[in-house]
Amino acid sequence: MPTFSDTVLEIGARPDFGDLLRGDRISFDGGVRRHEWVLDDGGLFTPRWLEEAPAYPRFFWRSRAGAAQTLAMGAVAEGTLSELLALLERSGRGVRVFGGSSFDKRDGGARCWGDFPAECFFIPKAEIVHSGGKTRLAVNLGPGGFDLDDVAAWIASLGEPAPQPRPRVLTRWNQPNFHQWSEAVDGALAEFGKGVLSKVVLARRSCLELAEAVTPFSLAGILAAAAPGCFHFCIEPEAKAGAFLGASPELLYRREGLKLQSEAVAGTRPRSLDAAEDERLESQLLEFSKEQLEHRLVVDSLGGVFSELCTEFSGDEQPGVLKLSRVQHLRTGFAGRLKKGISDDAILAAFHPTPATCGCPTGVAMDFLKRRELFDRGWYAGPLGCVA
Repeated sequence: MPTFSDTVLEIGARPDFGDLLRGDRISFDGGVRRHEWVLDDGGLFTPRWLEEAPAYPRFFWRSRAGAAQTLAMGAVAEGTLSELLALLERSGRGVRVFGGSSFDKRDGGARCWGDFPAECFFIPKAEIVHSGGKTRLAVNLGPGGFDLDDVAAWIASLGEPAPQPRPRVLTRWNQPNFHQWSEAVDGALAEFGKGVLSKVVLARRSCLELAEAVTPFSLAGILAAAAPGCFHFCIEPEAKAGAFLGASPELLYRREGLKLQSEAVAGTRPRSLDAAEDERLESQLLEFSKEQLEHRLVVDSLGGVFSELCTEFSGDEQPGVLKLSRVQHLRTGFAGRLKKGISDDAILAAFHPTPATCGCPTGVAMDFLKRRELFDRGWYAGPLGCVA
């Protein structure tokens, strides 16, 4: 169990963790132990607090409904997901692994972006968790050490950040260009005609030159305000690596004990401010054969994964519509009961990549993307989240 304290810490003041932990009997048994305190954030909680974090990795995570947000800093343990899952088994309740990986790890990370690693999984040294209108500070103590000076300095540095305006875009260029994109689409159509591919999801890279400097965590806050209804995230694995951030509507999977959930999100139409037009676009989603086929391919794939992992499962009989600020998608939910002994790294390997971000058959679609996409996706469309 995590150790909870009624002691209230305040941002802008340096906590004395020696006093706070004194008298508490700490037994690690080779694992990680979690301590939590109430944090008076003055109503100022923001992902930009990670700009002041003195240690890496730095990670921001916001749930799709926005009810829970986490800032994570530093690492008490790092490694592969399987290594950290083994450590979790020896650790107290509440300890979580954060991280993610690139879309395609088959090259061992050789094609990933510069200094950005192919994967980054870690148990943070400190977390600031905002949920239910309350904020708590958590520290994890274990194999990574017990020195909390950097955590104390972080809390002391926190306050209200200076205003950060939405940055203006000066120039933009896309890869591939229209001609290259058309060639890739023609190539996909040829594969469809041969019966080799059923679906493939081509991506595009856009490069922007901004008029003002902006931090990744400031951009994450702007995205969270502009695209509600999505999962929001930002990760900086190390100082020289840069950051990966985004807003995604898609839940890869959620596990609570033996309960497993996922969803097929595929088939897209834009939104309209006009209610009648928005309803017409929704009707197209529910009626047009192209969207129905695209969605059915993802549903069938998820059904196969749940059949493999679960003793029993069910899916929505008919797809619903997931409405976001700018687009709307077909959505079919799945829920099942896991077979015993299946770990999260095995679940992750079974779900990723999905036909919604890759295509199907998966291996054929992955090979097609490697040949046809003119850039490395890196972490784009890769799995990212936390495991407890």
